[in-house]
This record gives sequence, structure tokens and C-alpha cells, in this order.
Amino acid sequence: MAALVLVWLAVACVLTFSRLTHEAFGVQGDLTLHYHITRSYAQSFAEGDWLPRWAGLLDGGRGDALFTFYPPLCYLASALLMKLFGLDVLSSIKAVSFLILVVAQASAYVLAREFFTRRQSLIVSLAFVLLPAFPLICLHRVFLANAFALSIAPLAVKWAYRLLTQDPADPNRPRFQIMFFALSCSSIILSHAITTYLTGLTIGFLMLAFLPRTNWRNFMRLAAGGIVALMLTAFFLLPQLVEADWVQLKLQLVQQDYRNYFLFAPPPNDSRYRQAWSGFNDATSYLIVIQSLTGLLLALSCWPQWRGGKRSPLIWFGSALVGFGFLISLPVSDLLWRYLPGLKFIQFPWRFQPFVALGLGVLAIVAIECRPLLKKPLRVLLMAGLTWLIVIQLIFTAVFVHLGDEGETREQIAHLLTATDAKPVNLKEGTSLQNEDDLKYAPYTGNQLYFRPVGSAFMLYPPANQPGGLSLIESQGRVTTERLEISRREFLIETDSQTKARIETHNHPNWHAQLDGQDIGIQSEPETGLMLIDLPAGAHRLNLMYEARYPLARIARLLSIVAWISLLVWAAIRLIRQPNLPEFNQ
Repeated sequence: MAALVLVWLAVACVLTFSRLTHEAFGVQGDLTLHYHITRSYAQSFAEGDWLPRWAGLLDGGRGDALFTFYPPLCYLASALLMKLFGLDVLSSIKAVSFLILVVAQASAYVLAREFFTRRQSLIVSLAFVLLPAFPLICLHRVFLANAFALSIAPLAVKWAYRLLTQDPADPNRPRFQIMFFALSCSSIILSHAITTYLTGLTIGFLMLAFLPRTNWRNFMRLAAGGIVALMLTAFFLLPQLVEADWVQLKLQLVQQDYRNYFLFAPPPNDSRYRQAWSGFNDATSYLIVIQSLTGLLLALSCWPQWRGGKRSPLIWFGSALVGFGFLISLPVSDLLWRYLPGLKFIQFPWRFQPFVALGLGVLAIVAIECRPLLKKPLRVLLMAGLTWLIVIQLIFTAVFVHLGDEGETREQIAHLLTATDAKPVNLKEGTSLQNEDDLKYAPYTGNQLYFRPVGSAFMLYPPANQPGGLSLIESQGRVTTERLEISRREFLIETDSQTKARIETHNHPNWHAQLDGQDIGIQSEPETGLMLIDLPAGAHRLNLMYEARYPLARIARLLSIVAWISLLVWAAIRLIRQPNLPEFNQ
């Protein structure tokens, strides 16, 4: 086991060294966005809120409801590293990126051990992270939460397989598959919504592949595990049903239309921003084609086991992953994108390619086993084609993980990420900055229009170091800030006449106000969407609290608490009766 860990650490070091040690690290891909999200989460964490709903440092301190919809687990990992080891935000992101690559290899290995030997499983684990799709998402585009969830996804597939193929009549069967399946699915749900969806599709292909070798009882157990996962995460999932109409989620589909990312799709306009995305889409198109060709040749190499062989379900499973990844990248799949629920929200067809890489690893091992059964001319031809395709993919991986000399120093990067001296701009000016120079736009990536309350201004603000305070807009007075936290504010106010107070925070229905201990209403300022509160003359104490008080939120919290307590009690009882946990096939 120690040798395996050393291999995984070495691979993670090789993949991350160029980027994580580079002076210009900090402005690549979506890294600036995750920097600001992590910063806001870490601030809430330091204030004692481990599961914040309001991202109070985003939007220039005006905040938005990002954490109601964007799962927190990845950012919790960063906050814990910052707390335990005194890391700054960028250093914690570096550490999380490194750990993601280690965990991804380990989880892929654990899945592969269900089918293969240790050495073969190591090959699958390496294929998962060394083929270009995973480095593309984790290191090049820096979809941090996406990569975090992907690193856990093979564990959910492993436990789904256990549930599907377990013989209910076996008296020695492990007792914990449903629990581990529910926990792994819960971890993915609380890490990234899109990866949750793609993992569900992958498990669906697994079910189809092993359909002849399972039964309805096993399907019921799998469904039970899914229900338990939903109950464990109800505190996060159910409030989204109510609050989705309070924000502007559909703007995401306008920003990134999936049709722009089909194979070699032309840019929708001639702006520099769209031209750059089109060039990147050409690169991912080549990646998809090459991985699909690799899958085709591996499937042909597995031909002796296609029908009736013990590896037949694995061949169907790997081939289904490859085929689906290629299908959704084709323009002819537009109807599928339109009518398959949820698919359009993944935005980029290449998001599914890490699962394709996992399928390629599985197919590669079966192909190696089938190699002696192939005729020599066909075997030589297939091996030659596969060798070149693998070399090309490794070249892609090297390109994705390398960070060239961008000319910026650490000081310049730090200024771009904390440019509080930048002026607010409107969307047109922001688009112009994107087209002119991506680095000029970097200070504005901490704005999340999609999660602002309806009625908020479409302005882009520079980074803020604290959430919005309070000002008086109709008369003079004195304001003393007693408490200025992301989800709690407290002010002492003295005025000579009736006035209005403006809180520099977007007005969301979960904000509640008390004046001298009595609940009072909050209004929205026209055009800006900031909070306005009517104040009578005199000295007053104003308290604000961000809290979901509607019935469904309370029910969701109670449901999750009961589910977690029940699961822990059940596990403790099982351990007392049967002390040994199920083997992980190390």
C-alpha cells in the first residue's frame, strides 16, 4: 500500500509542479472565481458558520446567495487547511488541487479492484488522471469544485456496483454497501451539482451493462442508497426548490450556450472573448475525437469477450461511457441536450470526458487480457494505433498542466486578485475588458450575477474585504458598527429625524431585520437592489440576520439531522454485531 501511495504522490507532483510553483499562479481559468469564493467561505468559517448560505464578500461586499446553490465541501476543505496550517487562500487552493489528484487516483484504484488485480488497478487509476480530461478540468480550466467531486465519483460507482451485483442469499455479504454508497453520493452532491448529474448518468450506464447479472432486489437496494443520500443532503437540496425563483440562475444558460461547444463549433461572434473560447473548443474537440478513437480501438481489441465472456459487462460499460461522451459532443445531439432533463446545465460536452477516461482505463485492462486471443496482424495494427493515440493524449496532458511564462510577478497577481481600487463597471464595460485583456477583467470575477436576488443591479464591483455596512441617506446622524459579519450585522444609530438606512447588501428574502428587538420590514432600493430600512428619530439598535426561516428549510434541516443520527446509530449497532467493515480490495 505504501508503494501505491508513493506512486500517486509522485504523479500528483509531476502534474502540479509547473503550475503550483509558478509566480503567475492565480489568474488561470476559473481560478480567480474560486479564489474569491474560497475567501468568502473562509470568512464565514472563521465567524463560526461552517455551512454558509450567503457569500458576503462577493459582488463587492454586497453579497449573493451562491452557497445556497453552489455546494460547500470543496471550500470547507480549503478553510480547514487554512485553519489547521495557517495557509493563505492561494496556498490552500494549491494544496486542495494537489490532494484532488491523489484522491482521484486512489478512488479510481478502489473501483478497479472490484474487477482487476492490484497492478491492473494501478493502470486504471493512472489513466483516470494522466489522460488529458482530468488535468483539463482540474489544472487548466481550474474548475476546482468540479475536480473535487470527480475525485470522489469512482467511489460512488464502486458501491453502486456492489449493490447491483451482491447476492442477497449470501450470508457473508457485507452489511454496509448502502451506507457507503449514500455517503459517497452525499459527498459528491455537497461538492458539485454538475458532477452529481454526470455521476448519476455513469451509474445508469453501469446498471444497463450489468442488467443481465442483477435482479430487482438489488435495484431496490441501489434506490434505497440514493434515497438515503438525498435525505442526508436535504438541508442543502430542498431550499433550492424555493429559492431558485429568488435569484437569476437561468442567466448561466445565456452566458455559456452548449451549442457553442459541439465539435469544432464556430464562434457565435467575432469578439476576442468568443474567439478565444472557440480556439479552446477546437482543442477540446481534438481531445474528444482522440479519446473516442482510443475507445473504439480498445473495444475492438476486446472483441473476444464481447459476447458471453466474464468481462462482457465491463466492455459494455466502458464502451457506453465512450459512446455517450462522443454523442453529446455532436450537433446531432441537440434534441438530447434540449429534452434530457438537466443536460443543458453541464454547458460543456467535455465535462463528461473524465468519465470516458475512466472507461478507457477499464477497457485497456480487458484489452490486455484479450490480446493473446487476437490474430497477430490485427493485434499489431491495433497496438500500433493505440500507442500513437496514447502518446498524443499524453502530449495534450503535458500542454494542459504546463504554465508558461505569462510575465506577471506574484505581487502583480496579488494586486489583480485584491484590486479594491478598481472602479465599478457595467456589463458592457466588463465585456469590453474581457475582449481587450482577460487580466484587466480579473478583479471583477468575484461577481456572480446568477445568484444575486431578482432586482439587483447588473454592475460589476471590485473585490471587498468585508461585507457591506450601513449609511443614512435622508438625514444626518451617527452610526456605530457593533458587529459586521457575513450573516449577522449589528448597528447603533442616532438620528435627529426620521430617515432611511441603506445597508450595502443585496436584499434577499432570507435577510431579517430587528429594530430595538422588534421585527421590521426591509425594502429594496430601486435600480440597485440594496436593502433599505425606515428608521424613526432617536437612538436605536438595528440587527440583521441571514437565515432561512420558511417551513421547507426547517423541515429539510430536521430531515437531515434525523437521517444523520439514524445512520450513525445504525452503523454503531452493526459494528457491535459485526465488528469487521467490508473489505475495500486493497
